[in-house]
Amino acid sequence: MSEHQFPSGPSRPPASSLRTVLRLATGIAMVGAGAATAAFAAQTGALLFARWIDLGSAADRLAFAGAMALIGGMAGTGAGLWLALVLRDRAPTPAKAVAAAASVLALFAIAVGHLAFAVTTAPPPVQTLLIAQIRLGGQAWSGLAVAAAGPRLEAASDDLRREALADGSTLVEVVLPLPEPAGLRAVLVRNEGADLARFSLDLPGDPPATANFSHWLTPDRRGGEAATMEMRFRIERRVRR
Repeated sequence: MSEHQFPSGPSRPPASSLRTVLRLATGIAMVGAGAATAAFAAQTGALLFARWIDLGSAADRLAFAGAMALIGGMAGTGAGLWLALVLRDRAPTPAKAVAAAASVLALFAIAVGHLAFAVTTAPPPVQTLLIAQIRLGGQAWSGLAVAAAGPRLEAASDDLRREALADGSTLVEVVLPLPEPAGLRAVLVRNEGADLARFSLDLPGDPPATANFSHWLTPDRRGGEAATMEMRFRIERRVRR
């Protein structure tokens, strides 16, 4: 009776080859995870640092965070590679030294980058605003306009918020930028292009912010429609991004 040979199943890779593949995949995963984690941490830290010291515009902060994320990714790559080499072989090797040195140098570069951003980046510009509330007799003020007058320039605003009061008068609130660094001399109230009242203030070009409104002021001249007007104001400083 003849013997029949049956085909054998698919050959299995040697155990040593499988271990090599697993080690390689683990090393790649460690390097990728280290790079991603360090890049995210560096970017988040840079944004928090820029917000803490309140420097730069929004574009400056994003550029700074992007640069730190790139360097942080390099640091994480070096750290992940070093860890993968350590798990593979406990003995010191030149590759481990290079990976560790790259990670340390990248961390040092991040520290230098934070210092450079703090030293070279100017604070964001601050806009000084005068918030004025004007109380007028009656409610027929459809053509009302308010302007802040400096020594040479005026800064007008047509964006008025009106509120009818219970006593029949009108309360107008307006936000006026200071017209020039030389300061604010007066607030002018006009209706249909005609001057109605002038409130002299004589403020410097960079006054400090005030938490509350001033007391009610009367216009320079009290005749005509100006006799029904009074104004109070406060100073607000807003950061422009």
